[in-house]
Amino acid sequence: MKVLLCCAIVLLISIPATAETGSLQVRISWGHVASQASPYAVRLITESPGVEAQDVRPHLLESGEGLQDGAWHTQAGGGDVDGIRFSLLYPSEPVDTIQDLHVLWADLISASDADTARRLARDPAFRPDSPKLTIQMDSDGTRGFTVSVDQLLAEETLWIPSLDVYVAAGDRAVAFAEHLKSLEPLKGKRILDRVRRAPEASYEQYTARWEDMGHPGFTYPEQVGPGHIVGLTWDSAIAKFGIDRAAGVWNDSGNPDHFQFWFAFGDLGRGVADTWKEQRLSDGLPVMTTVFEEDGLRYEVEQFAYPLNGAPAERRGDIPMVLLQKVTVTELRGEARTIPLSMSHRRELPPYLDSTIIVDRQDAAFLFRERGRRSVLFSIEGVSGRPVWSSTHDYQQEQKRIDATLFLDLPARGARDFVVKLPSAVVTADEAAALTAIDYARAREATLQFWSEYVGRGAQFRVPEKTVNDLFRANLWHALRLPRRHGGQEPDAAIDLPYSNFAYSQSGTPWPVNHAVYVDYMLYDLRGYHAISAEELEAQLRNNQEQDGHVSGFANWLVYTPAMLYAVAQNYLLSGDRAAFERLLPSSLKAMDWCLSQIERASGGDGPARGLVRGPLNDGTGDGIWAFNQAYLFAGLDLLGRALQEHGHSRATEALAGARAMHTAIERGFQAASVRSPIVQLRDGTWMPYVPAEALTYGRLLTEWYPTDVDTGAVHLLRLKALAAQGILADSLLNDHEDNLFYKGWGMANEPIYNQQATAYLLRDEPEAAIRAFYSYIASAFSHSVLEPVEHRWTHPQYFGPPSTDGAWFELYRNMLVHERDEGALLFGQATPRAWLQDGQQIEVERAPTYYGPVSMTIESHVEAGEIRADVQMPSRSQPKTLLVRLRHPDGQRMRAVTVNGERWSDFDPQQEWVRVSDPDRPRYAIVARY
Repeated sequence: MKVLLCCAIVLLISIPATAETGSLQVRISWGHVASQASPYAVRLITESPGVEAQDVRPHLLESGEGLQDGAWHTQAGGGDVDGIRFSLLYPSEPVDTIQDLHVLWADLISASDADTARRLARDPAFRPDSPKLTIQMDSDGTRGFTVSVDQLLAEETLWIPSLDVYVAAGDRAVAFAEHLKSLEPLKGKRILDRVRRAPEASYEQYTARWEDMGHPGFTYPEQVGPGHIVGLTWDSAIAKFGIDRAAGVWNDSGNPDHFQFWFAFGDLGRGVADTWKEQRLSDGLPVMTTVFEEDGLRYEVEQFAYPLNGAPAERRGDIPMVLLQKVTVTELRGEARTIPLSMSHRRELPPYLDSTIIVDRQDAAFLFRERGRRSVLFSIEGVSGRPVWSSTHDYQQEQKRIDATLFLDLPARGARDFVVKLPSAVVTADEAAALTAIDYARAREATLQFWSEYVGRGAQFRVPEKTVNDLFRANLWHALRLPRRHGGQEPDAAIDLPYSNFAYSQSGTPWPVNHAVYVDYMLYDLRGYHAISAEELEAQLRNNQEQDGHVSGFANWLVYTPAMLYAVAQNYLLSGDRAAFERLLPSSLKAMDWCLSQIERASGGDGPARGLVRGPLNDGTGDGIWAFNQAYLFAGLDLLGRALQEHGHSRATEALAGARAMHTAIERGFQAASVRSPIVQLRDGTWMPYVPAEALTYGRLLTEWYPTDVDTGAVHLLRLKALAAQGILADSLLNDHEDNLFYKGWGMANEPIYNQQATAYLLRDEPEAAIRAFYSYIASAFSHSVLEPVEHRWTHPQYFGPPSTDGAWFELYRNMLVHERDEGALLFGQATPRAWLQDGQQIEVERAPTYYGPVSMTIESHVEAGEIRADVQMPSRSQPKTLLVRLRHPDGQRMRAVTVNGERWSDFDPQQEWVRVSDPDRPRYAIVARY
C-alpha cells in the first residue's frame, strides 16, 4: 500500500498471467512542474478484490529516498522528478455496465457535445465494479487519487496537473514530455480557461444560447399545464391569477376558486406561434402586455391584478381580487371593417345550485352571472352592442363554460378597446357595484404606484442595463405574490409559503431551506425588508419545528434545521434588530441543540467520515453523509455563533465550537473521499481528483437523479465556506462542473437556483467567471420576455414562479456590488461588468444592508476624461476593518493615480483594480481614480 503526493503513474500492458487475471506494468512519477521541492509519501492501496501491486520498484529516486513503513518517501519538484514502477494484477472477467442510469443523466449526456458525452460515458461510475487502484500521497490519506483499471486500459496516459502526477500505460511507456505535446491542441480548452481569455460575458450572449421559455414557440418535453405562466395578485392575497404566454388566465394551484379565461386570438390550444409578437412587463412591474398580429389586425391585451375594494390598509390575504384586462384592437390594412372577437371562460361553480348563466347590463358593463345566487363571473365594459354568448358544461364536467363574441367596428388604421374584469372569487350580488365601479386607468395607476413604492422602501440597485434593473424590480413582487395570508397582520397569522404558486403542495411551509435561505435571507434581508423576513421565519419555525428542535418539511431534508439557523442569523446580522432576534431565539436555540446533538453522535464514529452527520438529502435522495448537509451544519452554527456573539449571548462559544468541529470533519472527510474516488477528465485532456457528494460513496452517482451530485452537491461546501474556495478540492469541483456537469457547458445546473459556483468565484475573486454565471443565470432561470423564474430548466417537469430563483440571483447581484469579506473588509464593485462603466455610465446602490449597517455607493465613469469616481457612504452601526473599492475600467486600463477625499492616495493596487482604505473612520469617502 503506497501513497503519492503529486505523482505520475505509468502503466504498461502485458499478456495476462492467466485467463482470469490481467497484468499491467505501471509507472507513477511526480514533481514534474512544481517550482519547489516538497515531501511525498506514496502508498498504493489495492482494496478491489483480486487487485495486487507486485514488484514495486523505485524510479528516479535519489539517495535517502525510498520505502519506509509501507510508503515511498521522497522530495520532488524544483526540477527533481521521482517515481515508482510495478506490475498491477487485476481480475479480467467482464464487468457489467449499469442498467439503471437515471434519466436526468441520460438527458444531460444526450445534450452534450461529442467529447463531453464521451468523457461522461467513460466515467467509472458506468462500471462501478471495475477494479481500482488508489494512490495515497500523504500519511493522513487526505491527498491522492484513485484510478480504475478501465481508465488505465482505455487512456494509457493520464496527467493530473493539480497533483503534479503523470500516469502512463501500455507496452510503451509514453514519456511525460511526449504526452504534454499530444495535449497541446487541447490546451486552454477548459471552460474556466476560456472565460479568462474571452471577452466578458453579456446577457445577449446567453439569451442567444438559452431559449426564451416565454416564447410560444418554446417546447418542453415535460411541460406542466400551459407551460410558462406568470402569477399576478396583490401582496400575499389568497386569490391569484396565472397568465400564460397567450394572455390566457388560469387559477393558481392553491386558489379554491377554479377558473380559466382566454381570447380566441390567444388560444394556446390552436397555437399562436405565428401571430404572437411579444409579452412584456411595465418596467419590471406586474402590469403585463401581450401582443398578437393576425389578418391585418393587432391585438394588445394589458392585464394586472387589483383588489376588488381597493388597496387594503394592511397586509391581508383574505381580500377578493380582480384581474383587469384591457383589449385594444388596431386595424393595420387601412380598411374599415367590423370584426368578431370571441372569448371563453370556464369556472367551477358550487354544486346543486342553479348554474344557469344570465347576462344583464349595468351602465356600460355587461355582467355574466350564475342565476342561483346572481354572483358575477366576469364583466365586459366599453362595448356598444350586446355580446352574443352561449354556455355549456365543458369537457371538464364540473366546470361551466361561457363563450362570448363581440362585434367591433374598426375604422381604417383606427383602434377600439374594451375592458374585461375577471374576479376571484366570484363577486356576490351585493358587491357587483364595487366591480363595476373600478376605473381601469385609476386602478392601473394605483397598482404601479403600490409596487413602485414597495420597491422603493428597500435597498436600491441601479445599473446601466435595463434587463437587470427590471429583474431587480420584479424580484420583489415575485416574492410578495407567493404567500397566502389567512387574515391580516394579527400575531401568529397563518401563512402558507409554498415553493411556487403553480407547483407542489400549497399549504403550510413545506420547504424551509428554499424559503428561509433563498427568499427570506437572499431577497428580503439583503434588500432591507427585515420585518417580512422575521415574520416568515417565525411562521416556518412555528409550523415545522418538532419538540426536540428538529425542523421538518417535505422529504425531511436534513438541511432544514441548520438552514433555519443560517437564515435567522442573517436576519439579525443584516438588520441589527435585537427584538426580532430575541423572538426567534428560543426556537433557534432548540434547533442549535438538535444540530449539536447530531454532531456529537457523529463524532463517536470511526474512519475518515467521523464527525460527519448522516441524514436525508433532498426530495429524491435519502440518507447519506451528504456534502450539502455538512455545509449547512457548519454554516448554520458558524453564522448563528457570530450572531450570538454580537448579541452578547452566552451560547455563542458553543455554537462556534460546533462549527469548528464540523469544519475539521468536513476537510478530513471529503479530502479522504476524493482520494478514494476515480479521477475525472476535463476538456483539455488532463485529469483531476473527483470530490463526491457523499463522503462514503466514491464517484459519480449516475443511478441517482442529477441534483444529488450537482444541484445539491458538493460545491455548496465552497459557497458556504465549509471548504476553502482555493485549493485542489475547490479547483476540482469547479472545473469538473463547468467542463462536464453543466448543461452544454453553459455554466448552469438544471435548477438554476443552485448557482453555488458563482459565489465560489467571488470568494476566489474571479470576477469574469462570476459575471458569466450572472448572465447565464438570468438567461436560463428567467424567461426573456417577462422575467418569470423557473425551477427546472432543461429536464424534469418545468414549474414557474418560485421566488427562491429570484433570491439566488439577487444574492449574486448584490455580492457583485457589495460584499463582506471574512477578514473584515467591505468590498464594493468586486465584479461589475466592464460594460457598466463605459463613459457616462453610473452604478448606484442605496441603503443596502450589510453586517455593519446600511451603505450607499455610486460609481461614475468619465473614462473619456481619464477618470472613474466612487462615492461611498459608510455604515453607522459598526465599521469594517478595511474598505475596498474596485473600479473595473471598461477597457481594462490600470489606474495610475488616486485621490481619496481630495488627498493623494498611495494605497491602491492597479493589478487588482482596487483602492484600499484601512481602518475607515469617516462617514463618506470620495474616491477618484485616474488613468
